[in-house]
Amino acid sequence: MSMKTIFNRRTRSRQYSIIAAVFPLILILGTGCAIRLSTLERAGNAAVETFRDINIFTDAEELQFGLAFVAEHEKTVRLYNDPVVNNYINALGQSLVHHCKRRNIRYTFKVVDAEGVNAYAVPGGFIYIHLNLIRMAKTESELAAVIGHEIGHIVGQHSMKLLTQTYSLELLKQLILDEDSNQLKKIIADILAAGLLFRYSRDYERQADNYGVQNIYDAGIAPEGAVKFFETLQAQQKRNPTTLEKLLSTHPVHSERIANVSSQIRSLPFKPGLRTDSTSFRQIKRRLGQ
Repeated sequence: MSMKTIFNRRTRSRQYSIIAAVFPLILILGTGCAIRLSTLERAGNAAVETFRDINIFTDAEELQFGLAFVAEHEKTVRLYNDPVVNNYINALGQSLVHHCKRRNIRYTFKVVDAEGVNAYAVPGGFIYIHLNLIRMAKTESELAAVIGHEIGHIVGQHSMKLLTQTYSLELLKQLILDEDSNQLKKIIADILAAGLLFRYSRDYERQADNYGVQNIYDAGIAPEGAVKFFETLQAQQKRNPTTLEKLLSTHPVHSERIANVSSQIRSLPFKPGLRTDSTSFRQIKRRLGQ
């Protein structure tokens, strides 16, 4: 199946969804009731926004797609094999999962040894953290804020919603049922090349931030780490923006985002004993030569 066919089907799928949403209004117009065009336009816009938040995948189907995606993705990256670092990241990640809003799936945390700074979530609960991001974090609360944010993308099923928006229902069924493994690999290769599943809207970023802040707070970690890490990113961006190219292309830092996170943190009830750092984190930093 060519990409042209895929995008044609995608366009038709979107058109059908919008038409279905506004069809009742068209019927009303046909009966002679007076409705302003602006009213119809607002209804159509609302239908589009609703469609953008739809995920047609079950958890099992998400995992199936995630496993196929990971198999292809890990052919292109070098995983970091230090068991001490990996065990620490997994322990920190699982401590957050225990308090997150979607605990009915299994989460897997992996460290990537690559240039630049990045972190990203893959459907099915797979979360990748670049080694240089661990190096950049000044405290455990900063690192936890990043991991909590990526868990937030899984909680919000943002990548699966993007997949639902982009491809037609017919093609999605092909992906789910794995009727053609070669076709599935081709689609995944196209998605990887385009970075489709990681191009989140501001709404998705805001939601992942909200989930992440609440998550680390519930886990007993100081949520101020989120703001501190934003400040670290901004300082690093001024000094050497190329090191953050991948991270900022998918997770842009802007003043509105920082203000929203700061406001959310101020609204949280006081909780004594929230930790900012830990002995384990300092040991990992020393192990990485810092």
